[in-house]
Amino acid sequence: MAADKPPAARERNPIAALVRVLDAMAVMDEPAVGVRELARLLGSPPSSLQRTLESAEDLSLLSSTNGRWELGWELFRLASLVQARRPFQGATVVLEHLSERTEETALLAVYDLRRHERMFVAAAQSTRSVRFVPELFSWLPMHAGASALAILAHRPEAERRELYARGLPALTSTTITSAEALEDVLAKVRVDGYAVSHDEVNLGASGVAVPIVTAAGVTSSVAVIVPQQRFDEKLKKQLVDAVTAAAASLGQRLGDPVSGLEAVS
Repeated sequence: MAADKPPAARERNPIAALVRVLDAMAVMDEPAVGVRELARLLGSPPSSLQRTLESAEDLSLLSSTNGRWELGWELFRLASLVQARRPFQGATVVLEHLSERTEETALLAVYDLRRHERMFVAAAQSTRSVRFVPELFSWLPMHAGASALAILAHRPEAERRELYARGLPALTSTTITSAEALEDVLAKVRVDGYAVSHDEVNLGASGVAVPIVTAAGVTSSVAVIVPQQRFDEKLKKQLVDAVTAAAASLGQRLGDPVSGLEAVS
C-alpha cells in the first residue's frame, strides 16, 4: 500500500479506501476480521471504515456475519476472471525452459509506473533442495534486486529522480541507498545489458536479470535467483546467456506484459 499520504487523506477517495481494505484483508492470516481490529490496522476511524465496508457488501465484494467481515464471492469471481486473462500467461513456458536450463528459480517481474514498484507475476521454481522462491504478487521496491535494476536502468531520468526523492530505504546491509551510487550501477546495467545483485533484498540470494524490450520500452524483466553459495563467475556467465535468450523470447511472445500490447508474431 502507498505510504506517501496519511490514512485520513487517502480515505477522502472512496476507491482508495476500498482498495486499502481489500489489500489488508487479502493478506490477513484470519479469514474474518472485526471493524475495530481492521480500523487499528489501517489507522482509520471506525465510523468511516464501517461505511466503506457496507458499500463493499452491497456489491458482494465483502460479506459480514455477526459483526465480522470477510472477502465476498463477487471479489473471488472477478479475481478468477482477471487471472484467466492475465497478459503474462505466455511467460510460463519460457520461464519453465529457463529454470530447466539453469536449474534455478526463474521469474517475471513487472513495473507499475504510478506506484514506482515492481512485483513478480510468474515463476518456475528450481527443483533443487536449496533455492529461493520469492512471493508472487507482492509489491517490491525498485532500487534493490536485479529484476528491479534491469527495469529501472531503462526508465527516463526524470522518473528515476522522482523515485529517488521518495527515499531509498535499506532492506539489508548491502542495499544501495545513495542516488549517486545507484545511478552508477544503472549506467553499468545499460552498458552490460543485464543486472546482477547480491544480498540486496534477501540475504544469501544473488540474482541475474535482463530487461524485456518491447515497442512500449522496458516495463518488465526476467530474472534467475540463486543461493549465494552456488554463485560464481562461471555460473554468472551461464545465467546471463540463458536469461538474455529468455528475455528476447518473452519480448516476442508477450509484446508488453504490463499494458497488454499484442504479442509480436
